[in-house]
Amino acid sequence: MKKLLYAISAFAVLVSCQSLKEEWQPVFTFSYEDGKAFTPVNMDSEVNATIAEIKALYTSHGAPVEILDNKIIKGEVTTSDEDGNVYREIYIQDATGAICLKLGRSSSYDDYKVGQILYVKCRGLVVGEYGYKSGNYGGAGLLQLGLMGDGWEEYLSGLSDTEPEYETSYLDLAPIINQHVFRGAILPEAQRVKPVSFTGAELTAMKDATQSPVVSMLTKLSGMSYGNSDNGKEIFCLFYPDPNLNHSKYESWNRVFLSSPNTRAKGADYTFGINTWSLTKNRFLTLAQSGIWDDVEIGDGSGVIGSAYTSFDNFGYEELYKDVIIAHPNAQSVSHYFMYDGVEVQVRTSGFARFADEQIPADVRNGSKKVDMVGILSRYQGSAQFTLLDVYYSGTTESLIK
Repeated sequence: MKKLLYAISAFAVLVSCQSLKEEWQPVFTFSYEDGKAFTPVNMDSEVNATIAEIKALYTSHGAPVEILDNKIIKGEVTTSDEDGNVYREIYIQDATGAICLKLGRSSSYDDYKVGQILYVKCRGLVVGEYGYKSGNYGGAGLLQLGLMGDGWEEYLSGLSDTEPEYETSYLDLAPIINQHVFRGAILPEAQRVKPVSFTGAELTAMKDATQSPVVSMLTKLSGMSYGNSDNGKEIFCLFYPDPNLNHSKYESWNRVFLSSPNTRAKGADYTFGINTWSLTKNRFLTLAQSGIWDDVEIGDGSGVIGSAYTSFDNFGYEELYKDVIIAHPNAQSVSHYFMYDGVEVQVRTSGFARFADEQIPADVRNGSKKVDMVGILSRYQGSAQFTLLDVYYSGTTESLIK
């Protein structure tokens, strides 16, 4: 009987060891092939248009233009999404100007490098505008190159009476990208585009100049001071209480604006407790829970966050707005207002930027120190906007965010 038990025990050990041996065998027993080396293309002989000529096709607000000719442009990449403040888009620049290319890829810095030449076959693409607003507090927006925005074909052909919100959409499928965008050589650093500087008067002049050559260019603004033109402090942040529901400009019941009113007071603080460049998800949640936003109005004017309730007709449920916001925290883009050469500039940072939760130094926020910024000069509703890439104390070279 003992011999039989020993035999069973030995067999179990053997099976167990064999099982362990099989479990921990390598899944791949072959070596990986080396990745294919990148071979840049040279399409200089095919280039037949400039960025300025492509932008000039857009002549009327609210009328995106599809490019029907075989236009090919060449531009140098001036941005990277590696730091997270430029997301699903690339800015390219030539000697005539710059434009935002709506290349709908994340982590695109793996393939599209700063200083790289891109060739873009524009036939079938659309030049559209983002951020235009009419009226006293409005002006031109940012021209973008992408696909036709959702719903615009129906609207332009008269099949729909509702003007869609976005004139362009992303090139976000590989076959479409590969049909239009071609990667050229990466220029040596000494040959790359350098940030240019503009005067405050030049920033003011771009308010209504639809094809302004300075918009979208890699820019350096020196001697910027924190605050708005009324000697106050101000941020702008738009977020959606329930981001899973409609939240276009037509659904203002699902929008909240952290900003000053049109009749803002001189010297007032409209920063809503935000002293970081932007808001990550956790930072957003902390501030929403703190109650500092409880007196902020809902976009449709129906009440304030701390006491207004959602309507069943719009949301499908009735809950306190504050509770809805806390239940749906998200990273948020924030614009801080700075003054540059007498002009108010919104400095924009994404909530997904690596430096989103970096605090703006107290000596900058209290006005005792100025900063120099490098980024992309943009425009929203006629106002100067700046996508931040790097920032320094004025006259220094050590970054405050890297």
